[in-house]
Amino acid sequence: MIDAPPQSPSRPARLRNPSHSAALPTPTVLQAQTDETQLDPSFSLLLSLPRELRDRVYTYALVSSSPFLWPTTAPESLPSKTRSINVGLLRTNKQVHNEAVDILYSQNKFLFTHPSDCNVFRVITSPASVNIQSVYFRIKDKDLGLWTPYLGSKSGERSLRGDLPKLRSLWVFLRWTMCPHFMSRILTEQHGGFVGPVGGVQGGATPYGVHVALQQQTQHVVNQLLTNTQIVGGAGGHAHATGNANQIPPPPPPAPAMPFPQFMQGALGLGGHAHHHHQVHLIPHAHGQHNHPPNPRPLAQHLQQGETNIPVQQTPLAVSGVNGPNPHRLYSAFIRSNRFKLVVESLCLQLSDVLNPKITGPLERKSSSKSSTTTTTTTTDSTPSKPITEIKIVCASTPGKRQVERLLSNFPDELVLDPVTQDARTRFRRMHGVEVSLEFNGLSSTHPEMVVAGEVTLWD
Repeated sequence: MIDAPPQSPSRPARLRNPSHSAALPTPTVLQAQTDETQLDPSFSLLLSLPRELRDRVYTYALVSSSPFLWPTTAPESLPSKTRSINVGLLRTNKQVHNEAVDILYSQNKFLFTHPSDCNVFRVITSPASVNIQSVYFRIKDKDLGLWTPYLGSKSGERSLRGDLPKLRSLWVFLRWTMCPHFMSRILTEQHGGFVGPVGGVQGGATPYGVHVALQQQTQHVVNQLLTNTQIVGGAGGHAHATGNANQIPPPPPPAPAMPFPQFMQGALGLGGHAHHHHQVHLIPHAHGQHNHPPNPRPLAQHLQQGETNIPVQQTPLAVSGVNGPNPHRLYSAFIRSNRFKLVVESLCLQLSDVLNPKITGPLERKSSSKSSTTTTTTTTDSTPSKPITEIKIVCASTPGKRQVERLLSNFPDELVLDPVTQDARTRFRRMHGVEVSLEFNGLSSTHPEMVVAGEVTLWD
C-alpha cells in the first residue's frame, strides 16, 4: 500500500481542429504558389498601368536629348556625359515592342553626314523608322553636289521626301569655307558702311550730317525740276506776255484746204501762222519760238501750288541706308555676296519647294452639259493639308578665334556667344520660308550640334 497521496488527474490535451490544420499552408505550398505567380505570362506590372503612363515610361527609357549619328564614327574612348537609352525594353514582349518602337523613332533626332546614309538607314532598320520626324544633316560645301539631287528630288525613291514622309523638323549644318579677304573687308568696312540692298550707303556709323546733306540735295533737284516744268510746259509760251497772263488767247480761224506740208510746218513751229489776226505780242524766247498746248495753265498752277506748300522740315526720302543704321549689318553683308546666293539661297529655295510646297486652293471647273448650263465647283484636295516642316540652316565657318573676338566687338547686337563652344552666331532670320543663321567657329575641330551638356564631339 502506498502512503503517497494520489495525484490529481491532469487536464486532458485538447485536440486540434482538423479544419484549421488543413487551412494553414505549408512552406512547400507557399513556394509552389509563388512559382505559379511568377510564371504567369498574363501578369505584368508595366502592362497593368494605363497607356498614358506606359508611354511616359517608354519616353524616359528610349528618348535621348542628343542626336544619334549614323553610321557612328566616334571613338569609344571619348567620355560620354549624356544618358544612354535602354533599347532592351523593346525585347520584353511583342506588345511592349509595338507600343514603344514608334516612340523610339518619332521622338529622337538622327544625324546623317551623307545623302545615302539616310536612305540605307531606312532600308536596314525597322519599318517603324518611317515615323522619323526630326533629322540633322551635316553638309560640307564641297559635298553639296552630292546632296542636291537627294534634297531636291520629289520622287518616292532615294529622296528626302520619299525616305522621310513624316518629317517635321530639319536642321542643316552647312560648313562652308570663307575667303579671308571677305572677312577682312567686313571688319574694315564696318565703320564706313556697307552698300545697301537697294542702293546708297548702308552705314552703321554714318553721321547725321550726311543724311541732312542728301536731303537738301534731293530737295534742290526736285525744286529745279518743278521750276523747269513751270517755265517750259506751264507758261505755254505766254509767261512773258505784257498783257494779262491768265487770259487765254482766242484760237485762230480755221484755214480752208490747208495742204499737209504746210500743216506740218505750222504744227512744228516752222511758220505758217503769220496771217493770224489775234496774237499776243511776246518777248522773244531765248531758244526760239515754241508751240505748246492751248491751255496747260491748270497743270502749271497745280505744280506751283505744290512747290509753294512744301514744308520746311521734310521727311527724308525712303532710301535704304539713309533713314538710319541697319540693325542687321553683318547678316546683310553676307546675303549680298555671290557665294551666299549661290549656296545658301539656292538651298533655301530647294528645301522650301520640296518640303513645304505652296498650298493651292480648290480647283474650280465649269462643266458644260447639253441639258443644263450650270456651273459646278469641285475640290481636288479633300484630305487635310500636311503640317509645315520646320527648316533651319546654320551656316558655319571657321575664321579663327581672333576674328571671332573682333566680330563680337564690332557686332555686339547681332552676335550671341555660346558659353560652351565659345562660338558666335546670329539669330535666325527668315529667307524664302527657311530660318537661316550665321555661325563663326573659333576652333577648327568642333561644331555646336555635336555639343550636348558640355561634351564636344569631333567634326571630322
